[in-house]
Amino acid sequence: MIAALSVIGFALSGWTVWTGLRRLTRKRWASGVWLILAGLLGIGAQLALSLIPVGIGEPIIRIRERELWPAAAAAAALVVLAAILTRRRSPARVWPFLAPILIAGAVAGLAFLGTPERERERDPNRRAISLPPGFSAAIYAQGAIDNPTVMTFGPAGVLYIGDIAGDLWVARRKSDGTAETPTRFARGFELLVGLAWKDGELFASSAGKIEALRDSDGDGIADARRLVTGNLPVLVFKPHSNNSLTVGPDGRLYFGVGSTSNTGIETEPLASAILSVSPDGGPPTVVARGFGNPFEMAFNARGDLFTGDNSSATPDGDEPPDTFHYVVPGGQYGASQPAGAARVSVRPALLEFPPHSVPTGMTFYTGSSYPAEYADNAFLALWSRGELMRITLGRASDGPYRAQATLWGDGFLYPIDIVVGPDGDLYVADFGTSVIYRIRYQGAR
Repeated sequence: MIAALSVIGFALSGWTVWTGLRRLTRKRWASGVWLILAGLLGIGAQLALSLIPVGIGEPIIRIRERELWPAAAAAAALVVLAAILTRRRSPARVWPFLAPILIAGAVAGLAFLGTPERERERDPNRRAISLPPGFSAAIYAQGAIDNPTVMTFGPAGVLYIGDIAGDLWVARRKSDGTAETPTRFARGFELLVGLAWKDGELFASSAGKIEALRDSDGDGIADARRLVTGNLPVLVFKPHSNNSLTVGPDGRLYFGVGSTSNTGIETEPLASAILSVSPDGGPPTVVARGFGNPFEMAFNARGDLFTGDNSSATPDGDEPPDTFHYVVPGGQYGASQPAGAARVSVRPALLEFPPHSVPTGMTFYTGSSYPAEYADNAFLALWSRGELMRITLGRASDGPYRAQATLWGDGFLYPIDIVVGPDGDLYVADFGTSVIYRIRYQGAR
């Protein structure tokens, strides 16, 4: 349906350009130029809303790229047909006034209808969060944050939150169990999607680099900042970049870097991979290769590493599933192969999710406020579905891992990060509503 409406939008814009051109030939310059500009703006708006991701998410008009260009071609055919049928008729004078209204209405309608119903409500107070019996979600922090992208708890149980505007905020807990209005800790980041505390420093992963921040005078504002590593592949293939940070059992920082294309062949040695780097700085080391866009990873109680992976549509339009992996050092995974090398065998995924589910935040449950069976369960956020998945893992001796995923939470807008708080509760950062949720358990044990 969206593709059919897209044809109408393109046809209206194209017909407006054609009518404007005809007016130019009749020396009606003012109205002709106005129509041409209106039509071109309509075409540009529809292409932009259909192709350009918003923030770190999806385009506003959810039409597949392989459907967009046939829609544009069909619209062009309609314009040509209309031009042939009306080539001897003078354009009606109402067009200069009516065309922009029709185009704006068509593009706005496409944007509305192209957005899934669950994503249309942006007020967090009016969203219904579904959780298993005994669990409840409440807003923990809001205000000042411009769409959170990452969070982590620091010393004294203080929550640090990065947002899409490039600011880093501090949210301190009040006596009622919610957070105060966040205050700014640091600013000036681009695509800040990774935070991790280690040895009194807050490590931040932003576009192309990882930095370490320190508040040396204790005033709640970072006053020291050093580069840990830089020159990482960033936005070569949007919105892929270096992603969230995790501190490993060996004390190194682990993070993923997305692929630089959707061809399945990776030419950049530090892309389509999971890397690690010393907190003291220096060049990163490749841990494993062959990922599409591994947003966040986490270590379980045994010290093994896991990650979700976002798969890109292939150039021929195929849409592979998104996946969940056990990451083996030196392993090769299936989203891409290194350029110039013979194709190597790949490790299979533990789980598959529908295409464009977009796994983002991930953590293993390490608290004690939830029932005992939750110990060391993985929780994975699916951005474009508004869901939290609970993943149980099993392994006999040194045999392969087996994983089972169940839908655990639903009703979020764009859940992008999930962490375990010092109180043992899960906290979820929701992009789009600009809030942090706290999930508590008050059921029977």
